[in-house]
Amino acid sequence: MGFRIVAAVFALAVPVAQSQPPARPAFDVASVKDHEGPKQGPRDIKWSYSPKGVNLTQSLLGIIGEAYRFQGGRIVWPRSLSNQILYGSFGDGYDVVANTDHVVTRVQIRLMLQSLLEDRFQLKVHRESKTVAVYRLVVAKSGAKLLEAESDGDLMMSRGADGMVFRNAELIRLTGLISSYVDRMVVDETGLTGLYNFTVKIPEDLLHNPPPKSDAPSPDSPSAALFADVLKPLGLQLVAGTAPVEYLVVDHVERPSGN
Repeated sequence: MGFRIVAAVFALAVPVAQSQPPARPAFDVASVKDHEGPKQGPRDIKWSYSPKGVNLTQSLLGIIGEAYRFQGGRIVWPRSLSNQILYGSFGDGYDVVANTDHVVTRVQIRLMLQSLLEDRFQLKVHRESKTVAVYRLVVAKSGAKLLEAESDGDLMMSRGADGMVFRNAELIRLTGLISSYVDRMVVDETGLTGLYNFTVKIPEDLLHNPPPKSDAPSPDSPSAALFADVLKPLGLQLVAGTAPVEYLVVDHVERPSGN
């Protein structure tokens, strides 16, 4: 009987091994600098992915959006955040060149960007979810008609004569674009996870006069209807409704440390 008690006490005293989450991967070499080039515009922003890293020229908002795969409208900032932290000393964002010594997936690159942000910008974030009015981007009954990219090459977004041209783009780029021109957030519910080449022409009525965002947008708002003909060639459509939307809340961030 005594042996059993001692054995039981000993068993309780031995710490149980806890399974630790795997360490987030990190780049082998990384450089973060204030962009010193000419004034940045939409055509100058750089998203360059290679099999071993990234070459970005973006604001901090853009870098965080890339790392965590969040649209800018779903990233919540502290009110005290300065423009110098957001856009760097010269107001044109940051140049981030980061690489690893082996081939990695784009998902792994995003995890590495998260590690870089924590290390260089002392970034701390958490996620919150709330149910809001949205437009759900869904596949139309006719089926998706997107042209799948042939390679995992550089992301390209440029304005052309026929509209916004996307190459090697995930559909989060499309929802982010449309969200800028309608009265509520657009969320991707297509289930399409690849990289695609497509062109989107913003309706003229919205290009120069996008509707204001509202916590309670009118169900009769015409802004989504104006995208019907735009999205039809892609086999996609917008459906009004409500949905739980996840937000990335920035708790702390600082000017980046030196290279």
